Amino acid sequence: MSFIKKSAKRIQFSIFITAWTAAIFWAGWQSPTLIGGPFLTQEPEVKLAQFYPLDKFVISITGEEYPHYLLLEMAFKSRSSNVARTIKAADPVIRNSLMKMFSKKHFNELKNAQQFEPLQKEAHVLLSLVLAENNFDIELDDVLFTRMVIQ
Repeated sequence: MSFIKKSAKRIQFSIFITAWTAAIFWAGWQSPTLIGGPFLTQEPEVKLAQFYPLDKFVISITGEEYPHYLLLEMAFKSRSSNVARTIKAADPVIRNSLMKMFSKKHFNELKNAQQFEPLQKEAHVLLSLVLAENNFDIELDDVLFTRMVIQ
């Protein structure tokens, strides 16, 4: 009989330890949802860059013998949330700034393929400045010339 009592106590103790271990494991696994707060891991939301194309436009460029024309298609790269609305509202300012920038360029300067990257950077700096001066709240990550034809 003492053997049965000892066996029953061992079984009860084993069941108690198993149940205790399972409860601790479950509580540890569920602790972020049970306790919440600082234990929840929330990573900051990374905003993906969006691309916003502009309508194409033609700009007159001075040349040696006669005037030339530049067909320009471009897009803005931005992570701001209000870009489409801002671009639409700022379209006249954007076009005017780009026309002024390109009207100061000479045909020979623009036909050089090595000038493509510096022109994009110049346009990016110019447009960021002009948009800020005119109180348009937008962050331009990049200005991309998607098509540039000079005749």
